Amino acid sequence: MNRRVRAAAAVVVLSALALSGCGGGGGSTADDLDASRDEVLDAARQVLPGVLDSLGAQVQEAYGEFDMGGDGVVDRRRYSVTVIAVGAQADTDDLVAALEDAGVTDVQVNPIGGASGQRDGLDVSGSDPGGQDMSVSVSGPYLEVADGVPREAGREDVDLG
Repeated sequence: MNRRVRAAAAVVVLSALALSGCGGGGGSTADDLDASRDEVLDAARQVLPGVLDSLGAQVQEAYGEFDMGGDGVVDRRRYSVTVIAVGAQADTDDLVAALEDAGVTDVQVNPIGGASGQRDGLDVSGSDPGGQDMSVSVSGPYLEVADGVPREAGREDVDLG
């Protein structure tokens, strides 16, 4: 391989790394993750109790945790609050109405049950309320995380009240 071909190949590889975010120290900090967590917790406390109340469901468990994503090269994380509820006296149409009443927009029904939409840039979803138990959740966006930010994968109990 001549020198020009090697130089061109090096430029292509370095450009690809720069565009993919590899090699850089940029990304979200631990403070950014904390802010996203706080935003999701606030939204969950505003949205989920009303949705569950509309469906006649009672909270069995409520927890928050960071979901990890990425492709092995880029670290992405998002915070989600999930509620497992029992006793819902409703169907998917009722879930859609409850989500819309809570300010969730672009609500789409899942073909296998449940529905999801958006509220203030956050994902809000619920599983089919016709089962023995159901889940409803609020999730923040995936944030690309800077190198060196520790992974905290533990669940935490969430008080919705």
